[in-house]
Amino acid sequence: MRRGGPAVIAAFTILLSASSIAAPTAQATRTPPAETAAWTPVLTPLDPRRETVKRNLSGADRSALLNDCWPGYLCVAAGEGDGQHTVYELYYCTERSLSNFIDAGALNNNQAGNAVTHLKDQQRRIKRSIAANERERVVGVDWRPIWYIDPC
Repeated sequence: MRRGGPAVIAAFTILLSASSIAAPTAQATRTPPAETAAWTPVLTPLDPRRETVKRNLSGADRSALLNDCWPGYLCVAAGEGDGQHTVYELYYCTERSLSNFIDAGALNNNQAGNAVTHLKDQQRRIKRSIAANERERVVGVDWRPIWYIDPC
């Protein structure tokens, strides 16, 4: 049995080597699913006491949420890369960090008083300011240079 042991181990090693060579080839020919091109916009922090996030929205649902943004709220929309959208309804004035806010989006600053929303770059420099209840309620935003949002 001891003399046959090395032969069995060698045969087993060859079998494993052959299967590990064949496995990547079969896996490499698979087509990745279409949803791998999508991303998830993330805004932090989010306070669940009065703030919400709604994901996987159609363009029509996104527009309806932005247009019907509640009084006292800042509503922020970002695309998900697959035709769907995410909308955040923000109430508190806490500065927020953004990730995966890519390309075009929109917001509606429907806050009370003279609340001004500031969109900031990576160094927290203000790139754009949007006053509450501007003439155009829903405002288009280029998210590419924006890393932070300060609601008020």
